[in-house]
Order: sequence, then C-alpha cells, then structure tokens
Amino acid sequence: MDLGLKDKVAIITGGSRGIGKACAKELLAEGAIAVLASKTPEANAAAVREFEKTYPGRVIGIPTDVNDDIAVRAMTDQVAAKFGRIDILINAAATVIPQDFFKMDDAAVAGLLDQKFNPAARCIRAVVPHMRKRKWGRIINISGLAGRQPHFTVVPAALNNAAMLNLTKALAAELAKDNILVNVCVPYIINTERQDETMKEWAQMTGQTEAEVRDQRVSKVPVRRMGTPEEVGSVVAFMASERASYVVGAAWYVDGGGSMSL
Repeated sequence: MDLGLKDKVAIITGGSRGIGKACAKELLAEGAIAVLASKTPEANAAAVREFEKTYPGRVIGIPTDVNDDIAVRAMTDQVAAKFGRIDILINAAATVIPQDFFKMDDAAVAGLLDQKFNPAARCIRAVVPHMRKRKWGRIINISGLAGRQPHFTVVPAALNNAAMLNLTKALAAELAKDNILVNVCVPYIINTERQDETMKEWAQMTGQTEAEVRDQRVSKVPVRRMGTPEEVGSVVAFMASERASYVVGAAWYVDGGGSMSL
C-alpha cells in the first residue's frame, strides 16, 4: 500500500529510541524524510548513523531540548529552511516517571506537565505556521492508556496522557479547516527502554520485584504480551498518510486489547 508519504518532511521528537525511533523507521520506509529531534546528541547521532545505512540522505538529527521554547523554534526554523516545508510532527518525546502522589511536593506537582504535555504543545505551536502555509499537515501525539484508565501508581502519566487526549481533540477541530489533521495514538505496555525504566521505578515504589511488576502488568493485556515499537510505528505512519485523510481528532489504540472503555 502506497501511503503517499514520499518526500514528506517529518519531525519526530524522541526519535532516537523506542516508539519515536520506530515511527521514524516506518516513515523512512515509506519515502519520507525524517528529522530526529531528541535531547541527547550522542543518542541522536547514533540513530542517524543507523538509519543512514538504509536510507542515505533522508534522515538528519537536530538535538533538541523540547522543554526549551527557543530550542524548539530554532529546530523547526532550521528544518523549514533546509527543506522548505514541515509536513508531519510526531510527538513521541516523554519522560513521565511513576511517583507516589502523596510523596510529591508542590514543585513536583507543578512540574508534572513538563514531562510530556508541555513539550508536545510547544512543538505544535512551532510547526503549525509552516503547515498552514502549505495547507497540509499531520500531527500525531503519542499518549498512553493511563489517560483513559488512571491508577494511583501512574498519576503523572495519567495526567499527561489525559491532557494529550484533550489537546488533540481541541486542536483537531480548529486545524482541520487548514487540512492539518491532528490525531493521537494510545499505546500500552510497549517493549522499549523507557518501559524497562518504568518497571524498575514501579518495583521500587511498590516493593515488588521487577519480574512481579512485569508479570502483573502483562497479565492485564488480553494478548498476554508486550507490544513492540514497530507495531506502534506502523499505525502512526498510516495516521500520518494520505490514506487517513478523513481521520480527524481520533484516538487509535495500540494496546493489545488493554483498553476497557467503549
């Protein structure tokens, strides 16, 4: 299936690892140009080198702290100057840390949305003017199942993901008239480096072993396994494509059946 992504310019935040990297790989396979915007220069450079072996000349890396508005705008201006366009934004950067809500102080609570929501909103504000010029754009936010199914142990993730769902719906209605389609992908328990870190943090917080935490979480997934980053990336690539031109403000679950909402 031709997704109509040839030569589309895509910015992928958090594109050096995990879900972001898998999204970049799928877009590159469809002929897009990928801009990896991750905070760590070394990880960004390593991912670019890896992709260059298969997709030479079609991937660049711009190390970017998405919690810095000046850095985000400098990155998007650089992309627009180099390619003359920005077609796709994948908001995959996230460092949401499991925490005991009753042990969080005011500063920790006040900074919760800086872990995921604020960086995504910042990137959206930076790319939309470029998309409006061409009357074409795709914005896919990566949320998470905790946004719909909250739990005490994942309050930070739940708040960020719920905010992402809300923002997606609000912006979808506003931007659709400019042919900028905003949607959200909702994964659950994906086998990434960040998931491993989350399992360790959750084990420390609950007093369980990492194996117990992993078994407990996977047991809640009907397919009885963790998902892969590639399974998320393939859905995101479709959502970013011409084939999904009537998909607006939608939340697509890649959760192994974990969602219990209608």
